[in-house]
Formats: sequence, C-alpha cells, structure tokens
Amino acid sequence: MLTRKTLYACAGIMAICMMVFSACASNSSSGNSGSSLKTGPGVDVAKKTITLGILSPYSGPVAAPVGDPLAKGVEVFFDHVNDNGGINGFKVQFLEEDTQYNPQIEVQKYNQSHDKVLMIADSLGTPTTFAIKDQAASDHMLVSAATLASSLAREKYLILVGTPYRLQVENAFDYVVNKLGVQHPATGIIYQNDEYGQDGLTGYKEAITAYHLNDVAEANYAPTDTDFTAQVSQMKAKGAKYVFLSALPLVTATVVGTAAKLGYFPQFILQSPAWANALLGVPALKPLLTKVWVVGQGATWGDTSIPGMAQMLQDVQKYAPNQPPDGYFEFGYTESEITYAILKKAMANNDITRDGLYNAFLSLNKVDLQGLYPPVTYGDSPDQRVPTRDSVVFQIDPTQPNDVKALTPDFTGTAAMQSHF
Repeated sequence: MLTRKTLYACAGIMAICMMVFSACASNSSSGNSGSSLKTGPGVDVAKKTITLGILSPYSGPVAAPVGDPLAKGVEVFFDHVNDNGGINGFKVQFLEEDTQYNPQIEVQKYNQSHDKVLMIADSLGTPTTFAIKDQAASDHMLVSAATLASSLAREKYLILVGTPYRLQVENAFDYVVNKLGVQHPATGIIYQNDEYGQDGLTGYKEAITAYHLNDVAEANYAPTDTDFTAQVSQMKAKGAKYVFLSALPLVTATVVGTAAKLGYFPQFILQSPAWANALLGVPALKPLLTKVWVVGQGATWGDTSIPGMAQMLQDVQKYAPNQPPDGYFEFGYTESEITYAILKKAMANNDITRDGLYNAFLSLNKVDLQGLYPPVTYGDSPDQRVPTRDSVVFQIDPTQPNDVKALTPDFTGTAAMQSHF
C-alpha cells in the first residue's frame, strides 16, 4: 500500500558531485528527478533526511495513557515509510520533545527545536498547541495537531485531523434524541476550563438548542484540580440523567468513582480525550466504566477487512510488537497519513520548504485514510478546514480488542451538519 519511489542518483565526476552536495548543504537546491529541489529547515540533502518535530507529554499524568501511544503511532507509520523508499528517497526522522502537557514548557521546547525541523508532525493537547500557534504562524510552520478543538479550523498553519470536539458533543446528543428517541433528556456537562473544555461546552450549548435538551447543570474544573465532589454533587442534585465529560482520562476515573460513592449513576458520555484503555486496569472502576459511552472515530482494531487496519497491524508486528490495541496509537498512525500526503505533494512540486509544505497542504483537497478514519477533505475557509463531521458512539467493553464496541456506525447528526466555524 505504501510503496515509495526513490530519487535518481547523482551522476558525474567527483568534482561535479562535490558542487552538487555543496549546494545541498546550503539548503538552496539539489537534483530531484532532474529538476531543482527547494529545501528548508530540517532537510539534509547530503544525508537525504527530513527531520520533523514531535511535541508531546512523555512524562506526567497524560504521558502513559495518551502521549506515549500516540507518538508511537507516528513513529511506526514512518518506520514503514522509511523501509519502503522514504519520501522519494528521503528518510524521515524525528526530534521529540517532552512538553509534560504544560503550555509554558511546550513554548520552551518549540523555541529550542523550531529551526531544526521542517514541520511539527504531532503536537498533543489543546492548551499546549494553542500556546505555540502564533510563533508557528510566524515561522510558517505547519503543525499537525493531536487535538480536535474546532478553533483549529481558523488557524492557518494548524492541521485539524478529525471531527472537532464541538461536533462530537452534538453527535452524542443526536444519538440520544434521534436514535434512541429520548425527548427532552435531563442533561449536564462537566468540562475542563480551558480551550479544550470550552469547545465541548460550545457544542453542548448548540445541542441544547438543536435537540431541545433539558439542561439542568453545567460545571467546570481547573486543569490542576484533583477533587470533583462539588461538580458531581451538582449533577446529582439537579437530576442530570446524561452527563457529558469534556475531560482527560484521570479526571474521568475520579468523576465516575466519585459518582458511585455518592450513589449516582447517570449515563456518562465521554469526549474522545476523556478515555484511555489504561483506566480498565483499576479493578474497582472496571464495572463502572463498562456502562460509559465515548464519542470518537476510528476503525475497529483487528478488522483486517479494512486496508489501513491490515497495514497498521503488519507494521505493529514488525516495528512495535509489544504495542497493545490503543485508539491513541491508531490516531497517531492515521494523522501521519496526512503528513505523508503533504510531504509527497511538496516533493512532487520540488519544494520541501515550509512554504512549499503549506502550499501542498492547501492543494490536498481529499486524503484517503485507508479506512482507518473516514476520508478527510480540506479547503480554504474555516468550514472547509473541518475535515470530517461524523462520529461513532462507542461503549466501553473489555471483551473487545480495543476495549470498546460501536453502538452506532459512522454518522453525522443534524446539528453537526449545519455548524459553522
């Protein structure tokens, strides 16, 4: 599936070769199928390497459940690419930095590495990615964002990979009202009080109007909070039957556990980053979590009838044999399909500068993700930069390969279809 062309070898006498490589080293131009190749930061023509950045939490509470598997997905995808000809003969390598899911540290790490990489292949987190967006724009640096904040669609150099958080919430309540037939459900939301959580709140408020929800409670928390008794007690006191969580995995565990201690068992619905398979490793939580829904995307792990999944599983076996089924790994692998398409397009245009990558991104139009996720489309306007609007509602199920089973096929609710950005 991922066979790659190789570059034609430079030919001629030693003196000519020396001149060619001297020009390459100056990052001006080199031979590419007989044409002039423009190159930028992170490109070493002599060594035929392209260096991309990864800004991800490799330490702290977000590392193990999210950061590590997601970055590993990126690495495994490009391991396959490199072993199959690279990007027209150029091997992709990574400069990886630990952000600890801290916006200030992300800025520091970006500033340390930005002149050494061609683009950021993965920046994990909404508050962290938004902390570097202005500098990235100043540097003309494309950033593939491991966040689905809908405001990414309004940022020139940030690449939104899937359905935004805002639309996840809307699709969740489309399922409750239009698929399950629950009219005027009593609903509430607990959300992280930052850009990420605010995007979930926006979707929730749009869903209230679109689906005539009986909104009984809205509660937020600071990213540094560890006790959620007040928020859960508010939901219980107001009688919320469906509680949406725009949170992170450890918060999910604490909220669900706190609710059980209070004798409160609503239908919890999770934003995609609120879930991590590792939560099932807590025995006391396991029976509680199996009643939880999570809204996301992605092919079923192990379904080899899907070409992208079959290839991914082969790559896992070869490059990461200890990698267990994991949705964040799948996300990282899938987002790399888009990065690869950008690099291939830029190489075809003989321009692997940052501006060349940006122009390649604008001209992509549609990228087939081989069934791992639905195809993504991109355009010029914010509405057109939202690549997908569909979701799948999953239920946590430890008997399944990736610990989830689909309650719905891919679908786009009426509110998500009509949302503008």
